[in-house]
Amino acid sequence: MSASGKTVYRVRKLVAHDVAIIAEVRDGEALGGKVRETRDSRITLGGTDSFWLVGGEKEQKLVPQKEDAPVPAFASGIPSMASRLRASSVFELPKVVNDNAGPGKLEAVSFTTATRLNVGYSPQAGGFEELLSSLSQGTLHIPLEAPVSAIEVRPGQWLRSGFDALPAGRYGLRQQALRSVATASLENRPDTIRLANGLVVFVSQPKWSEPRNTDLRSEEEILQSVERWISRSKAALSLPGDAGSLEPAELLRLLVDRAISEEERADLASIAGRLSKRSELADVLPEILGRDPTFRDRLAGFEESEKARLRAELEEQLRRETEVESARLAALRIEVADAETKLASFSHREALLRSETEKHEEMLRSRIASAAEGIRNESSRETAAIRDEVARLRDDMAHIATAVPAAAEPVAPVPVAAAQTEEPIPAAPPPRFASDEQRQKTLNELAVATGLTHSEVAAIVATATDVVPVLLGPDSAAAAVDIATAFAGDDAAIVFCDPTKISLTDLVNDEHSGFREAIEKAKERPEALFAAAICSITSGPCEYWLPQIIAMRRVGRLPRNLALVASAGVDGLRVPIPDSTLRHLFPLKPSKAPRPGSAKFEGLWPMTNLDQERVREAVEVLAGRELEGSAMQAVARALARTPSWMQLSDAVLVFLRQAKWLAAIAAGHEHEYDEYFIDIEA
Repeated sequence: MSASGKTVYRVRKLVAHDVAIIAEVRDGEALGGKVRETRDSRITLGGTDSFWLVGGEKEQKLVPQKEDAPVPAFASGIPSMASRLRASSVFELPKVVNDNAGPGKLEAVSFTTATRLNVGYSPQAGGFEELLSSLSQGTLHIPLEAPVSAIEVRPGQWLRSGFDALPAGRYGLRQQALRSVATASLENRPDTIRLANGLVVFVSQPKWSEPRNTDLRSEEEILQSVERWISRSKAALSLPGDAGSLEPAELLRLLVDRAISEEERADLASIAGRLSKRSELADVLPEILGRDPTFRDRLAGFEESEKARLRAELEEQLRRETEVESARLAALRIEVADAETKLASFSHREALLRSETEKHEEMLRSRIASAAEGIRNESSRETAAIRDEVARLRDDMAHIATAVPAAAEPVAPVPVAAAQTEEPIPAAPPPRFASDEQRQKTLNELAVATGLTHSEVAAIVATATDVVPVLLGPDSAAAAVDIATAFAGDDAAIVFCDPTKISLTDLVNDEHSGFREAIEKAKERPEALFAAAICSITSGPCEYWLPQIIAMRRVGRLPRNLALVASAGVDGLRVPIPDSTLRHLFPLKPSKAPRPGSAKFEGLWPMTNLDQERVREAVEVLAGRELEGSAMQAVARALARTPSWMQLSDAVLVFLRQAKWLAAIAAGHEHEYDEYFIDIEA
């Protein structure tokens, strides 16, 4: 096995005090793979059948030897040893062993790191019963010269102590009884190599649990012991009441039959867990213990002390709860007093406001009447002046007509060209509103084009004028543009964010986005819905302008009928969004792949008014959900603004996901959408 440039070797034989024959260890094999030679002192000191995790393997070459150079003591012994090993197909020694003494030949391998590994033994094909029998008799044979550190005696249960290594590779338990043996289990999952002969090599360091006593007897032996103890418990009840009148020998024999030895105590301790599950014991023990006056006294004393303890705990809990409720009651009284004070102040202000309003209305009426009277008088004066002018013109025309000689030829009237006036260019008719059927068709087309469900698209329609729905994923920008153009057509604004746009002024001054024109058209037609797509919202620092847009739209400085739909990408340079800005977002992740195409603009969508009857229906749908009062009110109002043809029960899950998102942001908890806004990796 090799991992991360490291290999596991097994020492097959020690040739000399500093030369070892090693074989690569492979999973499932008994004798290993490629055979090598090493002079690593760490490995040679480990001895035969030791296992090593090595790294940095390299081969060494001998420098050419001079004729008079002394030959190593083991040089002549290695070839003969190698020839003997070669006789077996298991040991295929490399050329470095046979040609060790030749000049310039590969002599041995060395390693940068070498770590000795722990070796355990696990029976093949689950033969645990046979293993335990061999261990008890001291005849368990493990094919390894080096000692093992652990033996698996049950699936997942290992012996790490309590056994001895005997001659000829045999192992046996130090104790004969199997009812209480200290075993441990693995608390981690170390890398292991399992060989065909049952050896288990721990490539990584195992982490063992604390030892605990385990009953390793067979199930049949445990059941026999349980039945035997239950029979003895029942027999303890058969002690005759006149036992004092029995003969001494018979009474002694009776007591001996009911006595428990140390060996039996150990057996009883090992099966206590099994006995506790038997119903017969629950019937016998109370009757046995009930005969003992001392036990009855202790039981009565325990009942009294337990009653006193429970009474003290209940009194303490009642006192704490009373203090808490008293504090809450005092706080509520303070709040009620403040509310009454504010109510009185509001009533006084309302009276003053009503009085001032009446004064202003009276003043406006008088000013309107005065202005109307002035307009009427001015009109009368202008009318009289026009009449005087017309009368004067008539007199002048009559005077001119009488002054013309009678014999004079009549002068042909000079044609006067009529003044040409430019006809005004008719303005383009405003876009019409889409019908319910057309809007429902648009919603279906958007669901196909964006990969969202019908309920999620309806949620965007309902919340785009309050918060900012954000589409997540690689094609989210195109989906946001499709939604905005489906709502507002060519009047939709398309804004692409980048690090240069750090204020609302930068967004409005972008001539190519059409954001300024969308704001102006939304102001001109407050009854219609206009939309703006803000693409790649994480490509720039949106915390400098997004809360400003939300606040200005809420107070009316920006048109309230301006719907915002955003997108958040998954690649490129992105800027994390703080929690103070995340609470304005409504993240939506498509559950299916979008299809090519987009929704056709059928007409403007009307601005949705809040229907109180639909709000009450939404509250009934949300009843029983785990929502706080303020959260339920917000979700109910948003749910009520969905299109009228949408069933509220179909769309409620989308708004509940939004409520969980807002709760996670407020509490600072992790959310599955954090990777798109907070945990952004470069």
